[in-house]
Parts: sequence; structure tokens; C-alpha cells
Amino acid sequence: MTRASSRNIGSLTQRRKCPCGDENCYLRVDGNEEENNQSNNNSNTPTTSSVPLGSDQLQAAQVTTSFDSTVSTEIRPPYVGQAFQTAEEAQEHYTRFAKVNGFAIRTERSKGNSNHPLGVYKRELVCHRAGAYRPRKMVEQKRQRNKKSNRCKCEAGMIIKKNVSKGISRWIVVQFSNEHNHEMLDSDEVRQLPAYRNISSIDRERALVLSKAGCTVNLIMRSLEMEKGLRPGQLTFTERDLRNFLQVSKSINIENEGTELLNACKEMKERYSDFKFEFSVNSDGTLENICWTYPDCVRAYAIFGDAVVFDTTYRLYAYDRPVGVWFGMDNYGNAICFGCSLLQDEKPSSYQWALQSFVCLMDGKYPQTLLTDLDMSLKEAVMNKLPSTKHAFAPWYITSKIQSWFSPSLSPLFEKLVSEFNRVRNLSCLEEFSDQWSKMVSEFRLASDRHVNLLAYNREDWTLPFLRGCFFGCLIGGVDFPALIKGFFKGLLSSQTRLRDFVEQVRVAIELQNQAGEESTMRQNYQNMSTRTCMPMEEHAASILTPYAFNLFQQELIPSTQFAVYETHKEAYLVRHRLQPAGGQVVMCVGSDLQCSCKEFESSGILCRHALRVLSLKNCFTLPDKYLLMRWRRESSLFPKSTGYKYRSRALRSLVSIILQEASVNKERFNYAQWHMSKLLSHVREMPTLDDTGSDAGPISSVEEMVDITLPKPRGRPKKDKLVSTSTIATEESEALEENMASTHDLAGPETHQALWDTQDLA
Repeated sequence: MTRASSRNIGSLTQRRKCPCGDENCYLRVDGNEEENNQSNNNSNTPTTSSVPLGSDQLQAAQVTTSFDSTVSTEIRPPYVGQAFQTAEEAQEHYTRFAKVNGFAIRTERSKGNSNHPLGVYKRELVCHRAGAYRPRKMVEQKRQRNKKSNRCKCEAGMIIKKNVSKGISRWIVVQFSNEHNHEMLDSDEVRQLPAYRNISSIDRERALVLSKAGCTVNLIMRSLEMEKGLRPGQLTFTERDLRNFLQVSKSINIENEGTELLNACKEMKERYSDFKFEFSVNSDGTLENICWTYPDCVRAYAIFGDAVVFDTTYRLYAYDRPVGVWFGMDNYGNAICFGCSLLQDEKPSSYQWALQSFVCLMDGKYPQTLLTDLDMSLKEAVMNKLPSTKHAFAPWYITSKIQSWFSPSLSPLFEKLVSEFNRVRNLSCLEEFSDQWSKMVSEFRLASDRHVNLLAYNREDWTLPFLRGCFFGCLIGGVDFPALIKGFFKGLLSSQTRLRDFVEQVRVAIELQNQAGEESTMRQNYQNMSTRTCMPMEEHAASILTPYAFNLFQQELIPSTQFAVYETHKEAYLVRHRLQPAGGQVVMCVGSDLQCSCKEFESSGILCRHALRVLSLKNCFTLPDKYLLMRWRRESSLFPKSTGYKYRSRALRSLVSIILQEASVNKERFNYAQWHMSKLLSHVREMPTLDDTGSDAGPISSVEEMVDITLPKPRGRPKKDKLVSTSTIATEESEALEENMASTHDLAGPETHQALWDTQDLA
């Protein structure tokens, strides 16, 4: 059955203490579906915030949690043709609908796998009472529970399929039925279903704090209900669930776990010299901080380590340790991980150690720009250890806190405040920003608010006028990093994950991320990079830049044709839009040196539309080499890492996937592709099977050489191992093609195919 997404994050929980410095101010964690679902189920409950509890023990766990009482419980049912960006998004929507309407869902079956060109391309979600009861075969001596099955052959369910068009994948609802043959459960009964009985990561953290303070399980339950403003029995878990969780947590020996983690790193270092790690110990010899990275990460940082995100918003709650992860972006727009760290606390000294150790692991190379959370301890650490690095607060970290800061107080005006804040934040002129900021603060009466004063005091670290000209490499607005962090650890950690396994689990996450990056790279390379103008400099850029960077370049080149140029004095030009009566940007052009007042090239590494307009005026048909940064060129690509069987297999699957998408559009394309692929297959079979050029294995990445990818052990009964043969893959591919071409019945005759073949030969 469907689990809430916080379970996917496993033993990680987001940091909730506010950066304003108030010990009693905590942040509401956005995107926690378990908490939100709970809020939806109790929307009639008055909105409450945490207040100091009666005992000193409960005061130690004081947390401010707000829920909007205006959240509507009405969720529209899915419908045929409805589109979702991911299968998980479709499943979450159906889960919310099911919970409100008194039932649960589960995944009945899926089609496709990682070896299929489209991956998993079909999923069938059904009611939890669908199907018939099938008794399990068990040893007679083993005692069995006399538990009655609740399955009654209910036919309600939803089928979703992946549809890829122009390189963009969507999941479409192709079938939906809400006809149940059983009674629906009420809100109290549906809460007891296993699919919805979960202890959220936030509740786990609170429960551990209260347990350490000496509270009983019953007292913890009552405390959590009081903090949330819930009636007894309205939590998403029972006392038994909480007792089992606390029992597992007590079995963790933090000191021994730290020693085992350190020993595991030392053993890996002895076996593989390219693996790097740094650590520090306390006065009693226990592990204090540890930071590690992998060979592929170091090589990636050497090329793309100019702009880095250091995320510290997650904690391993079972060990009460913050997790720091360094991320960047490659020349194809793929997110890449540079390293990871486990710290003792969130003090400036711990962050300073992490930053210094990271630079040491990266062979002493400092990043040009470092994006972090809004945290004064981090700011102090960067100033002390990375004085030459430009530090900035990432905008997504700030916007995620606005709801916690202002939603309860402003209520109906909150949405207007968010819209106004985003508008003011993106103003490029300092004078205009200062004026509009003052008006916004006055309009919403926030002059005395400590959070607004915190933002105003640190405006140089997050506002556009102060950050213009600092290199971010398209990190801002290019990648959804909050979703990336969740996806990075998704499914790899659970409440049973031990500290000694964390390094290995991170290695698995990085390897899966690299596989996705390589797949994306090959897909982009197979796409047509069509020029949209007749300008020679566009053709020049297309031959050098990656498809991702070339798309960014086109977004500047095409609008440049709408700009007028006025030569103000020698080698200086005023460039403004043809419909703009005043203003504009000043471009200095001395020989091949360009400098625009908008400073777009300094920020992204892509020439701005103003500079491109001046180059066009000066009859430049190719771009100066220094304005085609190495980080955006094809030759800087991290992939492919090998030329062996694994790479060839993956590259062919990507090519077949694109052919499948393009050839399934209409009957003519299908006939053409089918005929030529048949000819190609016959020709390939006639070729020799031995590789005369040398070894077929090719170089393997050092991460892959260390240890095979081992995914977490699945729950439930073990499934029989199945060997995926080429015939199985071919069968699944043909099924997918047949489903896409269900409307195609008549095929052209051999004469048509031969004509097409002859036409291709002439071409």
C-alpha cells in the first residue's frame, strides 16, 4: 500500500529551528504529507501552536507547529486524461483522494524495468480490498495468526501510463473506476489502516526527545496530541506503533556505531586508495565529525566546482546529527553530488571543520560561490574558512520559511505577501529594491517583525542587486534542489539504518544519480539541436555547447533581435528594447572584450542578449572563444565514463527509446522506422561478434569497482530471482510499442518499404 513520503526519507528529518535566534521559534516543514494529511482530516480543529507544557520534561521538547484550519478536505477524483509529472505524484494524489473517501490503495502491478528504454511505463493502482485472498504456504510447525482477509474482489482502481513527447515525460490516467463493492470507512476507521499508520519524521524526533527526558509512551502520545490540537486517538499512529519505534531506537549504541563507521571508512581507504575521508574525534576518543567523498565526485568537482550548494537542512534524528551534502550542476543541467558529512552539532565550529575538510578532500580547490541555508552559524563559518568564496543564501531556503513566519498572522493576506515578496526579491536595481521593500513592509505592517529585520540586515546575501555579477552557474532557477535532496535519499534510508551503513547508502545514491545523469546526457545528445535563426554565431554555438547550454544561449540570442543599439561614445553602446522609451543596458566593447551592465555573463557564463546584439552589429559571425566557458562545452562532459558493454547497452537503449517516441507519432513514421530497423538488424547480425579493437569491458568507474550496488532489503516475503534476458526486454519493448500503436492496423506493402529504402539510399 502507499506510504507517505516521509517514510521514503527514512531516518532523515528536516531541521526546524528558526534562524531568527528565538529558542521558542520553530519552522513548519513544508511538503510533509503525513502532517498535511493529518491536518486535512482534522480541518475543523482550531488552529493551535505549541505552548509550554506543564512539566519541565515536556518543556524540553517544546515545538511550534501550526496547521491551517482552512484547508479543504474535498479532493477531486482522478479522471481519464489527467496528467502528472511523475508516477509518484499520481500515486500521492490518488492516495489523498482514497483517504478522504474511506479506503486505501496499493500498487497491483507494474510494467517495464530499469533495462527497458522507457523504464517503468505502466502502473496499476487498486483499492486495498481488490483481488481475492491467497493463503500463504507456511511450515506447519510455525504458529499462524487466524486473521481474516479483507479482500473482496473490489474493482475500483486507476491505471497510469508514461507518455514521452519531445523529450518530456508525463504520466497519463488511461483508466479510472471508483465503483466499490464494499462500504467505505469513516475518518476514525480509515486512520487505522496500515497504509496510513505512520510515525512522521517530525513526530519521531519529538518522541525521542520526550523519551530521553523520561516520559512514558502514554505521556508522549498525550503531549503530541496537545501540541497538534488533536483529540485522543487522532494521531496517525497508535501507542503500540510508538512503543515499537522507541524499542528499536533504544537498541542503537551511538558510540559503537561511530566507531564502526570510522572503521568501515578506514577499511575502504586501505582497499581503494582513491576513496577520501576526513574525521575528528572528541576528547574521549568518540567520533565527532566525519566528511567523505568518492573518486567520481572529486573529478566532477574539478570541472564543475565553481558554484556549490551546501545543504544542511536534514538530520539523522536517531543519532541527533546534522547531515551536510555538497551539490553542483554539470554542463547538461544534471545535479551532481560532491561529498557528504555527518557533524556533531550545528555550531560554527562544526561547520568550519566541514568546510575546511571538504576543500582538503577536493585537492585544495575553493568554490567561487557557495549557496547555503539561511543560517548565521554557516555564514560565520564561511567567512572564517572560505574568505575568498562568495557566500549567498539560496532563495529556495528563504521562501520555504515564509509560511512559518507569516501565515498564521496574516491569514487572508498571506498569498498576497508571497507574491509581493517574490516580485521585490527579483528587482535588479538597488534603489528600486529599497523603495519597494519599504513599501511592502509598511503595507503589511511588518516593521517590528524580527524575521523581516533578519532578512533586511542580511540583504546583501540574498537580494539580486547585491548578488548580480556573482557566478552561480544557473543553480538559481536551474534545478529544484529541495526536491533533489529528498530524491537523493529517497528509499535508501529507514528507521533501522545504522550509522555504519550510511557511507555505503550514500554511495548507492550517488551511483544512481550518476546513472540518471548519464541517461539524461545521452538523451540530450540524441535530440536535434535545431537553430532558430539564420545567424552564423548560433550555428557556431551549437557545435560547441551542450544541448542544455545551447538552449540557454538561444533564450538570449532570439530576443536580442528585438533590441536597438545606440553608440553613446567610442566603444560604448546603449542597448534597450525597441518598445522601451528609456533605460536599457550599457555594453562596453573593446576589441573582443565585452562587458554588459546587466552582468548576466558573470552570473551564468552565458552571454546576455545585449552583448549578443552588439556582436551582431559589429558583424561577428562566431563567438569569441573566452565566452564559451569550458563548463558549458561538450568536451567537459562527465559521461560516458566507459566504452564497454555497459555504456553501449545504455546508449542503444536511449536511442531506441527516442526512436520509439518519434516513430509512434503516426502510421507513416512507424512503417518507415520498422522497415529500416529490420534491415539494420539483418546487417548487424551479419557482422562479426568479436571486438577486434581490444577489451570489451572498457574502463569502469572507480565507484563501481569498489562494490556492487546493493539496494535496501525489501520488506515482506522474498521474491524469486529472475534473470532478465534479451528476449524478455524485447517482449516488453514490443508490448510498449503495440500499446502506443494500438490505432495502427494496416501496414504498407513491401513495395512501399522498398521505395522508402531506395529513397534513403539516394539521399
